[in-house]
Amino acid sequence: MRVAIIGGGVIGCAIALEAWRRGFEVTVIDRLGAVGHGTTSASCGIVRRVYSQPGMIAMAHEGAKIWADWADYLGPIDDDLAVFEQIGVLFLLPELDEAAEETAAEMRRVGIDLEVLSADGIASRFPFLEIDSHHPVTSPEHPRFFEPTERKIGGGFFEKDGGYVVYPGLATQNLRSAAERDGVSFLLKREVVAIEKEAEQFRLRFERGEPLECDVVVNAGGPHSSIINRMAGVDLPLETRALRREVHQLHNPLFDEESQQNPLPVIGDVDGGVYTRPESRGRTLIVGTTDPECDAFEWVDDPDDYHESLTEPYRQRQCLRLMKRIPSLELGPTRGVVSLYDVTVQDWYPIADKTDLPGYYVCIGTSGSSFKTAPVLGRLMAEIIEICEGGADIDAEPYRLILPRIGRSIDTRFISRLRGDLASTGTVIG
Repeated sequence: MRVAIIGGGVIGCAIALEAWRRGFEVTVIDRLGAVGHGTTSASCGIVRRVYSQPGMIAMAHEGAKIWADWADYLGPIDDDLAVFEQIGVLFLLPELDEAAEETAAEMRRVGIDLEVLSADGIASRFPFLEIDSHHPVTSPEHPRFFEPTERKIGGGFFEKDGGYVVYPGLATQNLRSAAERDGVSFLLKREVVAIEKEAEQFRLRFERGEPLECDVVVNAGGPHSSIINRMAGVDLPLETRALRREVHQLHNPLFDEESQQNPLPVIGDVDGGVYTRPESRGRTLIVGTTDPECDAFEWVDDPDDYHESLTEPYRQRQCLRLMKRIPSLELGPTRGVVSLYDVTVQDWYPIADKTDLPGYYVCIGTSGSSFKTAPVLGRLMAEIIEICEGGADIDAEPYRLILPRIGRSIDTRFISRLRGDLASTGTVIG
């Protein structure tokens, strides 16, 4: 069976490797000149497992196990390997309420080594953090933005073995090398301009070069996913849209030059509206947003035409919020990255599924949060293609994905195109 995957980011390359492992003839197509050079290159590569949805918790945990054993997962390749820095992930929460307790219980149920910390416990463990509550989050223009609330945060979760993958682009190149070693073909600098189907066969037409014929098409096109669906004449029940994002960079005053040590874990500050992780071996920090309600989303109609420069309003919001949490930070010069998310608007969970067009599959709407699960999504898509092309109807009988590294299986309806309403924050936090 000939499988064509549109999109050479981390998701597309993971699907390619897993599809080849199941005996398919696989071709990956990307409009850029190298894999992982689109939105994957701007990913923060954070590997954490705090989610509202149990299936996402399990998938993220399985993904963390793969990243921790990356060389074994790939098999022998000549590349330098992407490094998973397991420095811990700290989530700061406005309240340790019933929902938080349920999340903690589910995380422990699947085997995650999780500590639930009080505000004072966080202050003791991480004395450089301010534990005042900033919830509900306000914009810097608010007259009380810098005023103390005289309340503490509710507490937090600490994942001891969480962290981040240092170079997401390198991880994607690792996947390409493993896939090419096994026989996967890559067509780069090829932009798909038309998707045609005749009988049981697809024909992909490019801006230049000969068309490609195949039996199966997988849309892994990231922010271009809705455009690719329209080319194929596919209308999904769930909408995906491109969302503009900025990530800013600050000098890390906590980095010790003499010891070359950084005491900061990855931090998801739900109470304060930002997340941060170390960069450049800890010398700098990158800071993004957790989408507090006071900040408007910046949706993009054309993913090839959006403002690609950093802006002062984003910088103020994200950096000043982090400075309230880490008082020793200084604002410094403007540095960072601008890119796009491919967002499933309803709930920010991926859509990994077949479609109503036979032979056409999607792994889209990953919402800036699926780098950590890319190898798991790759295997899921390969298995869905295998059983659906073999005649199974996963709409009638939803597929259960086995997660061998954590010894669990999950019902995949929560990432189906036909899912109903799910528990979700409706943000990158999930």
